[in-house]
Amino acid sequence: MRHLTTLVMKYAMTAVVTQIVLGIFTNLRIVQILLVALAITVITYLIGDLLILSVFNNTVAAIADAGMCWLIIYLSGYFWPDRTVPLLSALSAAVVIGIGEILLHMYIGRKAIVMP
Repeated sequence: MRHLTTLVMKYAMTAVVTQIVLGIFTNLRIVQILLVALAITVITYLIGDLLILSVFNNTVAAIADAGMCWLIIYLSGYFWPDRTVPLLSALSAAVVIGIGEILLHMYIGRKAIVMP
């Protein structure tokens, strides 16, 4: 149940940030932005929160999560050929998500979901 709570929090944060940043600076539709947020949530939770955070510290995991976010957002422009995702838009969304990840990792650490 704690994983579900964390995933919902992570998705909510990611969806809000991506909707604001990508909604303003790209021509992606809302459904496409929510799909990108879902992909970010699942991939970064499995790799960043369950693997990297359990081995390294919060800073390393947040930087890894931000890097994965940037890559996922930027590459999402290739899934929809009629849509564009500028490099700086993807980078700015990833930076804001990375800052939010620091707070989320503190919550995960407090609830002892991943860390011993």
